[in-house]
Amino acid sequence: MNKFEQAYKAAKDALKTPLIGDVEQLRSDMSALLVDGGPSDTKKEVLDKVRTEISQKAKKSSFVFGKVGEASVITNAAGAKDAHGKRKKAATLKMFRHLYHGSKIGGASIWVYSPPVAYDKWIFDMFSSDSDDDIKKTLKKRKDEVYSAHHRKIMVDAISEAKRVASNAVVKLDTKSEETVDLVNQYFTDSGSTYDTDDIIKTLTKGYKKIAAGLGSSSLVISDEPGDRLSGGWKDWAFIYTAEQMKVIYLQNAWLQKADEATADNSGPLHRCARTIIHEMSHKELSTEDVVYGPRGLKPNGTLTGAYALHNADSWAYFAIDVNGLLTGPGKQNAVKACTGIREVPNGNLAL
Repeated sequence: MNKFEQAYKAAKDALKTPLIGDVEQLRSDMSALLVDGGPSDTKKEVLDKVRTEISQKAKKSSFVFGKVGEASVITNAAGAKDAHGKRKKAATLKMFRHLYHGSKIGGASIWVYSPPVAYDKWIFDMFSSDSDDDIKKTLKKRKDEVYSAHHRKIMVDAISEAKRVASNAVVKLDTKSEETVDLVNQYFTDSGSTYDTDDIIKTLTKGYKKIAAGLGSSSLVISDEPGDRLSGGWKDWAFIYTAEQMKVIYLQNAWLQKADEATADNSGPLHRCARTIIHEMSHKELSTEDVVYGPRGLKPNGTLTGAYALHNADSWAYFAIDVNGLLTGPGKQNAVKACTGIREVPNGNLAL
C-alpha cells in the first residue's frame, strides 16, 4: 500500500461488518463519510465523534480498571476476528482518529490525514496479525502527528490562496497588460522560440482555469506518505500521483522544515505552500513534468527552451505567484536566473 486512496478503500471495506460497543452507533455515519472520490463533508462531524468516543472511553475505563488507554479502547471496539479482520477495523478507527476536515471553500472540502510520526507504513500495513497483543503494540506507538494543528491551518489556507492565485492569473492573462506580457515572455520564451506570445497566453489561460477548477473540486486531501520516511523521498517538498483517482497532495519533510520560516527576503509560509500546491496540481490537471526546479533557474536558456518551460510544473507555479505580485526573495531570483541545466526532457503533451 502506498497511496491514501488505497487506505481509504480499505477503510470502506472494513466498515461493512460491525464494530463493538458505543462506537458501533457511529459506523453508519463513518461509512457515509467515505463516498467515492473523497470524504463527504455532510458527515464530517463523525470524525470528532470518533475521537471523542475513543478518548472518553479511555478515561472512563482508566478510572474503573486502572490505566487502559486508547490502544485498548480501539482494540476492544474492533471486536472479534471476522471476514474483514480485527486488525483492519482497528486500523480504520485509528485512521479516523487522525483524519481532519480542514475547511470548505466554495464547493471544495479540504481534508488532512496526519498519522503519527512513529508510523512508517500505511496504517493497514502496520499490523502483523489479528492478535490483541499485536494490535495494541502498534496502537501504543507514540501519537505525535506528522502535521500539527498549526501546519494543518497553513495547508488549508494555502489551498484557498492557491485557488485565488490561479483564478487571478487568468484575469491577469486576459487583460494582457505590458507587465503581464513581459512576464509571459520571461518565463516561456527564448531567443529561438517559434511560439506566438498570444498562443502562449491562451495555453496558460486554459491551464490556470483547469488548476483553479481542480482546486475547487468537491474533495481535496493533503496527506503524509509514511513509507517515504524510511526512504529518500521524505526529504522532498511534495508529490502527487497523477494516476490516483482522488485528488491527494502529499506534503513532505522539506515543506515541514520551511513551514514556519518567514523572513524579510523570502516568501512567507502561505505563498510558499500555495506555490507548492499549484506545482502539484499542474501535474494532476495538466500533466506537466519536472523539467527543472526553480533553484536551477527558470528563465529559458540553452537546454530549457520556451516550449520545455510550458511543460514545467515549477514554471507554472512560480509564474502564478509572480503575476500576482507575490514572488519575493530567492524565489524572485530563481525566476530571473537563466536555467543552468534541466533534469529531463518532457516526453508528454499538456492535458488542455
